[in-house]
Amino acid sequence: MPFAAKFRAMMDLPLAGSTVGGFAVESVDVLDDPGGLGLYKYSVRMILHGPGGKQGVRRALKPLLSSPQTTFSAYGNPYQLWFGKAEIESLGDKRYAVSVEGAGARVFLEDELHRFLDHLAEEDQLSARPDQAVQEALVEAYLERYQAEIRRKVDRYRRRFRKSEHARS
Repeated sequence: MPFAAKFRAMMDLPLAGSTVGGFAVESVDVLDDPGGLGLYKYSVRMILHGPGGKQGVRRALKPLLSSPQTTFSAYGNPYQLWFGKAEIESLGDKRYAVSVEGAGARVFLEDELHRFLDHLAEEDQLSARPDQAVQEALVEAYLERYQAEIRRKVDRYRRRFRKSEHARS
């Protein structure tokens, strides 16, 4: 299961002190919210400040909240992450509280990749049908490269987050 810090990084949540669509980000809190079997939930609360009203906040957050992501747990298991519908509350003085539930569910990416390779072979889209050992090696190499890419993305976010937190203290 990806913990809240990884969910935050993978979903590229804004940092306090940054802006989103013309709104200043005052704070962002993300908490693990234990869900049911195989489904993990995350409670996200942001405080934004700026002109535009609730609809402006919704428009500003739409690109951020509508992009599902795939990540890997510490054990290498793939998870699909996404957001639900945001609740926006006016706090007065052009300040808004945004509450949104995020979720993550285990996906069986390796199985899907094998299935996709089989489909390509059946449709004669490959120059040669890979045997099982070659297919295994292709999928394994792809997953290793994908995991490394995700690790770099999360590490970059965590460095930005630490730098942001240090600047605020």
